[in-house]
Amino acid sequence: MVQTRACDFCGADIEAGTGTMFVRTDGSVVHFCSSKCEKNADLGREARDLEWTEEGGAGAADAEAEAADEVEEDAEVAPEPAAEDDVDTEDAEADEDAEADEGAEADEDADGAETDEAEEEAEA
Repeated sequence: MVQTRACDFCGADIEAGTGTMFVRTDGSVVHFCSSKCEKNADLGREARDLEWTEEGGAGAADAEAEAADEVEEDAEVAPEPAAEDDVDTEDAEADEDAEADEGAEADEDADGAETDEAEEEAEA
């Protein structure tokens, strides 16, 4: 049975009888589909940095998809602050009502304090 292999650099399929098998001194085997892949590997280039490789092409597509998602998220974020402003307005109205209630209680306390002082003077 004929084996098909994948290029260890770019990920392309290697047909039987083609490509280069490079055996390193430590015994590891690296398969290249073309001299282009072999030379780029010798230069120390990473496949993920090159657009024509599977890793590099997939990374570029992922980056574009992430950028599109960020734009959509930014569009969704814009209406939310308006909703927060409504909440702040409601909180401010509730605070004003609470202050008004406290003010009325303070007036009652002040009137009651004056009444207590008048009663103490009358008793003396």
